[in-house]
Amino acid sequence: MYKQFEVFRSKLTKIQPILLWLMCAYFAQSFLRNGIRKFDVDGFWSSSFERWGYPAWFMIFIGVLETFGGFAILVPKIRHYGGIVLAVVMLGALVTRSIHGVGWGDASYIAFFMISMLYMTSRLER
Repeated sequence: MYKQFEVFRSKLTKIQPILLWLMCAYFAQSFLRNGIRKFDVDGFWSSSFERWGYPAWFMIFIGVLETFGGFAILVPKIRHYGGIVLAVVMLGALVTRSIHGVGWGDASYIAFFMISMLYMTSRLER
């Protein structure tokens, strides 16, 4: 039984970098897409930021951070910084959504993104 576990573990260890990179690619496309959408001053995010009481420049600032983070998590040398930036942005999103009465489903989705960013920044650097 122990030998079977070791064989499984060695196979998992070989594919783990691939799985983690795929995870980075998924999050990168998500953050790039949403970051770029924040540059549209007449879009969905504009009315949301206004409803939450944030100025228009802050939406652009968050868009820049998300776009930078989306690109950065694809580049191994700066992945750590991108993950930290995205984790902080997602923490802000979680706080904003919690203050403005968003349901548990949305909050847990945001928390998942935040935890994933922190995991990637710590795990992929090794």
